[in-house]
Amino acid sequence: MIQYPDYQDGLVNLACSVLKHYALPTGHKTMSDVDGLLMKNPRHVVVLLLDGMGWASLEELLPEDSLLRQKALRPISSVFPPTTTAATTSLSSGLTPAEHGWLGWSLYFEETDDIVAIFPNTLHYGGRGPAAPIHLAKKHLPYASLIDQLRTAGRTAHSVSPFGTYPIETLEELVEGVAALTKAGTDYIYAYWPQPDSVMHHTGSASRKTRSWMKRLDVAVRNLAERLSDTLLIVTADHGHRDNRYAYITDHPDIAGTLVRPPSLEDRALAFHVQADRREAFQQAFLAAFGDEFLLCSSERALAEGLFGGGMPHPRVPGFLGDFLAIATGDLALAYDRSCHRFLSNHAGLTDREMAVPLIAVECP
Repeated sequence: MIQYPDYQDGLVNLACSVLKHYALPTGHKTMSDVDGLLMKNPRHVVVLLLDGMGWASLEELLPEDSLLRQKALRPISSVFPPTTTAATTSLSSGLTPAEHGWLGWSLYFEETDDIVAIFPNTLHYGGRGPAAPIHLAKKHLPYASLIDQLRTAGRTAHSVSPFGTYPIETLEELVEGVAALTKAGTDYIYAYWPQPDSVMHHTGSASRKTRSWMKRLDVAVRNLAERLSDTLLIVTADHGHRDNRYAYITDHPDIAGTLVRPPSLEDRALAFHVQADRREAFQQAFLAAFGDEFLLCSSERALAEGLFGGGMPHPRVPGFLGDFLAIATGDLALAYDRSCHRFLSNHAGLTDREMAVPLIAVECP
């Protein structure tokens, strides 16, 4: 089922509720039920993001008596595209993807004339080596995280993750780190763990290994909650997952021959830069090949109609999006050619399995 992002009831609004709780400015609506929990004035607030744990996976892969299901309030919306790069940046900043510009895994940077995987700052095509001596996205798409804003306001705040201000390497270290930081008096903690996303990508959204990780995550959250006091623990995800199959752009010369460069963004949400005099030909060829599996629209229209959220768009966003945006509505993903990396399960499309993520609240007295 197609599900569009809801920027009135999703990850952006959750972040804004945290900002409101600490009397900091918010650029978007807050989430009323989270506001109500925060009005109880817990000493510590912990937001834990479990990458890829969508609402459907929560319901299908965990028993009803699991802590994560018992404490689940309801599904909320990810952002578009529902992918780690865009969604975690929105939760970390309180900004929509249109505002922060971290739109997807890969973006085209005119400075290097390359498509860059923006988290690791590597080339997306052609060797996957370093894209530049500087981190391109951090230089050209800077933003103030909630951690930054809270620290500027005199609050204590940390991010606990493999690359956070409090770095960890294992799930057990994450639990230990969050517990230790609250005991040390930290006001706000954002914690991130890359599962079950990683195992889903490589083994499928409902594989034996995925189910095992889901149970392990439930145990870890239960252990964490038992170690916290005077804390509101909120657990959510950046996106859901669905198993997919692949097709390849270069198998369709009538499409590939119209392009200025290979597509960017994500395999289920692709930005196409098309030759100026071949746009009609591209549109006709793409719809003929993939019109049953993808929505195709001009990138200008998608941005204007709020698919990437409201607010003032970052000036780099139109260039990143190019001419056309193709968005998966079924189980098909698109790679440029057969040398590209492929996943058994993926995300970034406009289906409810990818867009709906859980809002889980554990009040630790």
